[in-house]
Amino acid sequence: MAQNVKKQETVRFGESLFNTWVNSLDRVSNAQKELEELFLQSLEKQKANLEKMTDDVTLIQEEQKKLFNELRENAKFNLQKNFGPSAGQVYEQWNVQLDEVSNRALQLIETPYKESLKLINQSQERFQETVKNGISQQQKVRDEITEQIKASQKVLFEIFETNSKAAFALFK
Repeated sequence: MAQNVKKQETVRFGESLFNTWVNSLDRVSNAQKELEELFLQSLEKQKANLEKMTDDVTLIQEEQKKLFNELRENAKFNLQKNFGPSAGQVYEQWNVQLDEVSNRALQLIETPYKESLKLINQSQERFQETVKNGISQQQKVRDEITEQIKASQKVLFEIFETNSKAAFALFK
């Protein structure tokens, strides 16, 4: 009877040790998964912010064009009203030449900026995909290691149990 109790205590201790190891591994794994998920969420937010910035730049440009065209129409109307139709025609010709110069200047300024934003967005997407792939690979490795540790612990527990039985058998 006393040997049975000691045997059960040994088995319980071994199972408890094994369960503690398994629970600890699960906690570490869950913490890593949470961190990975938070990191992916921050990347998604960053991507959304970059896209919004690109959209906002386009919206600002459209609004500037509308405002500029409105100002031109008002100026042309006032010139024609005060100085006659020929003043409006001269103003239009002057605007055509100004448009050529300003479009070239705008293109020189705008193109690198837009391309930089495009490149940043593409880099962000590639980085995010790389991170997702890395996380997936880490998860596979983590699962394999966890299973190996669990298997090793189980073997260790079985050896411990066998040795305990052998030790108890000596005291019979």
